[in-house]
This record gives sequence, C-alpha cells and structure tokens, in this order.
Amino acid sequence: MKQRHYFYLILAFIGELFVIGQWSLFRHSLPIPEMPLLAIFMALPVLYVIPYVFSAVLPPLVTRGLTRFAGYWFSFSYYATMLLIPGLLLWIAAQLMGRNDLWQGTISVYYSAFAFALSWLLLAIGAWRGHHQIVRTVDIETDKPIDRDFSIAFVSDIHLGAVLGTSFSRQLTRDVNACRPDMVLMGGDIIDGDLQYVLKEDSFSGFEGLKAPSGVFAVMGNHDTYGENLALEADVLGRYGVRVLNGDVVTPIPGVTLFGREDYYIAPAAPVRKADDAAFSIFMEHEPMHIHQAAEAGWDLHVSGHTHAGQFWPNRLVTSRIFAMDYGTRKFGKMTAMVSSGYGAWGALFRLGPSPEVVVIRVHKKG
Repeated sequence: MKQRHYFYLILAFIGELFVIGQWSLFRHSLPIPEMPLLAIFMALPVLYVIPYVFSAVLPPLVTRGLTRFAGYWFSFSYYATMLLIPGLLLWIAAQLMGRNDLWQGTISVYYSAFAFALSWLLLAIGAWRGHHQIVRTVDIETDKPIDRDFSIAFVSDIHLGAVLGTSFSRQLTRDVNACRPDMVLMGGDIIDGDLQYVLKEDSFSGFEGLKAPSGVFAVMGNHDTYGENLALEADVLGRYGVRVLNGDVVTPIPGVTLFGREDYYIAPAAPVRKADDAAFSIFMEHEPMHIHQAAEAGWDLHVSGHTHAGQFWPNRLVTSRIFAMDYGTRKFGKMTAMVSSGYGAWGALFRLGPSPEVVVIRVHKKG
C-alpha cells in the first residue's frame, strides 16, 4: 500500500509543475487576482492526494467526495496541460514577430478563454460518457460439439474503491442481469487497489444478485494485487457467488471449457496452457498479453480488458502499439479475440474514446 501512496505523491508533485503552467495561461481570462488564483491552482494537487493517502482515517463520505472531485480535476488538468502547447507556440510566434504587445493585449486573452472553455467542454463530455455504459454484442459460430447456443456477459476493470462503491456494483448487476446471460465473466481489476476500503464499505455485496445459470467467474488484475491480499479478495467474492479462477480450468457448460489465467503482473512467466480440442475453449486473462500464444495453443475465444481503450483521448495512440489488440474484436487464426474497454474507470468516471461497456458474446452452433 505504501507503494500506492508514493505513486499518488509523485502524481501530485508532477501536478504542481503543470498547474503553474495552467495558471500562467488561465490568469489572462479568469476574473480572479493572480496570487489568489495561483494559490487555488497549487492546492488542487494536494486535494488529489489526501483521500488516497488518508482513506483509512477519513470519514467515508469525505473520502468519496474528495476522490470524485480529484478524479475530475485530473481529467481537466490533463487536457488543460495539453492545451498549453498551442499557447506556447502562439507566444513564440509573437516573440519572433516582435509583437509581444499583440500577445499581451489580444492573443493571450482570447486563447486563454478558449482553452479554459474547451477543457470544461471535454470534461463535461467525458463525464457524461463515463456514466453511460453500453452493451456491445459479439457473435461467434463454432463447429465444436456444444450442447446448445449460449451467451456470455463479460465485464472488466470495475475498479471498486474510494471512487466507485456499492451503488456502482449494484448498477453493474442490474446491467448484466438485463442481458440474461448463461455465464458471467469478470476480467480483473475488480478493485481499484484499496481492498480494506472495499471491505469496509462491503462493495462486493452489490454482486449478490448476479444471475447466470452457468456461473459467475473472475480473474484478478494488476489493481487487485495492489490490495495486497488476493486470497482474501477471492474468498469474499466467493461469498457473493463470484468464483475466482487462478490458473484453473472449469466446465461451466457441457462441451465448453474456461481457463482463467493469472495476471501477467502476478505471474509473467506462467506458460500458456494448450486448449482442449474436443470442447469450445475460452481463455480469460486481465491484460491482453497472450493473444498470439492462445491462438497458437488452439483456444477458440480469448477475452481480456485492462487497456480501458485508452480512457483519455489520445491515449489509444499508445495502447494500440503496446498490445496486439487494445480494444474490439478480431480473428487471430481460428481464434476470436475480444478486448473490452471496461465497465468502470480509473480515477473518475470519465471517457473520451470508446464507451464503458458490458460485452455480450453469443456463441452459436455452426449451421
């Protein structure tokens, strides 16, 4: 947990550097004296850190309120920082032309107002999208000897914690139950990192009503490991009907095998198991690290999450180059790979890019 605290302290330090630049830009258009405005900007990164470092001693309502505020500040600051770059280029252009008066009198004021308004607009759009999960449907045909057609509801990256709690897990349960799946799969990052906070609030209780005749199964992700007690998390999830697969193979439906692999963060060198050729085989992991290996090992379906499809535009320019596939559905040989954008979010319910989702995978007998 101390490592997580250091992570947020480092973010706060970087945030202090960036807010100085943001203040220098926005002071041209905001009707607040420069020094009080600087003090406000300098305080924001501190407010970002407080609820994450002191969640164990703060009242839950205070922690939740501060984390949500801090998450949206982070989103606003992310785009405000990006908008510093065009402002700097305009300032350089004015200096090269010897027209500092033009910058001071006109350009700085109008660009400052434009950048401030655009940052708020992006924040509003991203917050709206983050609160509106969609259902994405994937259809697969198979010639494997399955007894019948069946459906899977796949959700990943829920991130329960100081930002998203019991009401969010209940919302997920309602959305998944509305899809009426035969099986529910959770692709890791069920918690955001603070397991004790989740247990104190009993956020897992929202999963109690998940209805799937063939079972509810999960794997762990990197954020689950930050909770520092995977065994306890798996035990509590089991009380609410969620079975955690830790390198296990199960047969939830006749003719169907499901393998839940340990996360790459936990066991990077764990081998990829060969699929059962006589069954429709599903390979589930948190990070989409083993798509090519799973295809070569004969699996029929690979499901994963982790990437959030970038979550913040233009982050997909990075995630699409890190992974074989960072979002969507694609064939790799005979195997169908599906990477979800996730149901929740990191930091705040904010999305500029693919929407948060429940993925319904419908498997049909060929012919």
